[in-house]
Amino acid sequence: MHPLEAGPIRGVIFDLWNTLAYNDHRPNPIIALAESFGVSGPGWVRRIERGMMLRPLSGIEEGIASLSGDLGVTLPRGEAARLARLWREACRKTRFFEDVPGALERLASRYRLGLLSNTQSFDLEFLDEGATGSLLKSRLLSCHAGALKPDPALFLRMAGILGLDPPELLMVGDNLRDDVLGSEAVGMQALLIRRGDAPLSFQESAADRAPIRSLQPLLDLLGV
Repeated sequence: MHPLEAGPIRGVIFDLWNTLAYNDHRPNPIIALAESFGVSGPGWVRRIERGMMLRPLSGIEEGIASLSGDLGVTLPRGEAARLARLWREACRKTRFFEDVPGALERLASRYRLGLLSNTQSFDLEFLDEGATGSLLKSRLLSCHAGALKPDPALFLRMAGILGLDPPELLMVGDNLRDDVLGSEAVGMQALLIRRGDAPLSFQESAADRAPIRSLQPLLDLLGV
């Protein structure tokens, strides 16, 4: 675990996917989209993000159309329909990790909580369901902000939403570049989390970044 610097932490910002929530559907719908559009190689996830996570869209059909326009690839009608069906089927399996509800409840008693995610605008209803979602009302999503992490403006805007200065905030996420280094670049502190073999969880390595594997070490670190 990367040690925190001296100084008061007053708020915790979380990434969403593979940090708080996951989808274990096989095939993974994002990977299926990439394969159908012929997107591969370094940076392939970013190409999908740019195609469907930078503006509000009405649903997966519009998301596929947006990707088609952005990538310059037109899918056969049958393939687009297949991907839409797969996406909807996968969305029924989206859930929070088991430790998330209890951890957020404990943290909320002492810290301001925020959610900062590169994500699409649709099929996020689970974020508004139950007590867990109510603890994540301070949100900044790329699809509404028109920018993707690690854009410094997103972290600074999130700090403004929470009413805290960057040094008072701790970012927790599974992407070394987007979550950890991006937040540290504006003066926040950060922890890298690796949730086992969660699909699409980033696996970059860094000698000084021993990741946490659950939210329990975060609770221990903050003494809650």
